[in-house]
Order: sequence, then structure tokens, then C-alpha cells
Amino acid sequence: MTADEFRTLYKYNAWANRRITGASRPLDPDAFTRNLGDSLGSIRNTLVHVMWAEAIWLQRWQGRSPQERPVNEDFPDTAAIEKSWRDIEHGQQAFLRVLTDDALAKRIGYVNFAGQTWEYSLGQMLHHVANHSTYHRGQVVTMLRQLGQKAPSTDYLLYFDELA
Repeated sequence: MTADEFRTLYKYNAWANRRITGASRPLDPDAFTRNLGDSLGSIRNTLVHVMWAEAIWLQRWQGRSPQERPVNEDFPDTAAIEKSWRDIEHGQQAFLRVLTDDALAKRIGYVNFAGQTWEYSLGQMLHHVANHSTYHRGQVVTMLRQLGQKAPSTDYLLYFDELA
């Protein structure tokens, strides 16, 4: 992929994140935090996980190895998640605005939460984050349906349809 293609992918990613958080807004606090047996338990925990992962990877792309972990209870509702996510999205877009094709091959090392050192190309990291977010948005769609809510489509091609 090229830098321009990643810019497009991350605009889609932000659009899809906004759709899924928007669909979660009508939930009452009990439904939002209810353990539905998914890998992260609740819609709130899953959204926080995705948001925090995007924040952590942004820092890794910038050569840092953050070690702080999110506290799910710091995000009592969708509005709190959306506020933090806007800041993360702005950081991603600023990073991507100056991204070059040559930078995609650059290897970046980081230390994970277990103290292990890993190294990947920036392009591999960018792919990973977009894929990770897509995976967990799918889980939120399932949980919304379990709660009897209408779940939005976050199809990549729908994003382009809506742009047209």
C-alpha cells in the first residue's frame, strides 16, 4: 500500500469508529457495561480497548513505548469515549498527513506491556491497527444485536458510497 492508500484507510477507520460509537449512544449504562461473554465482556470495554489500542500504536509509530493501560471505568458512557477518540483521530491524521511511501518500509521497535521488544515496518503496523479495529467493531455489532439494538454497517464500500 502507498501512503495515500493508508490515509484513505484511516479516514474510513475513523468513519467506522464513529458509526459504531454512535450506535452505542442510546444504550443505558447497564446495557453499555453488561458482560455479554465476548472477549472483552461489554460494549464499553471493547470500545475502550479499540480506542486505547489506536492511541498506543500511534505512540509506537512515533518511536515511543507507552506502558499505561486504560481504566474502563474512566469511560462511563459513549460521550467520554468519543471525546478521547477525537483526540486520537486528530493525532493519527496529523501523522498520516506527512507520511511518505518511503517511510512505510522503516522498521520501528517498541517494548510491549510484557517487557518484550518487537520490531515491524511502519506499513505492517498501520495494517495491523486497521485490522484490529475492524475485528473488534464486528464484536460490538454482535453485542448490539444481542441487546436488541440496530447495528450499523461499517462496510468499506459503504464509506465510499456515503462520500459520493
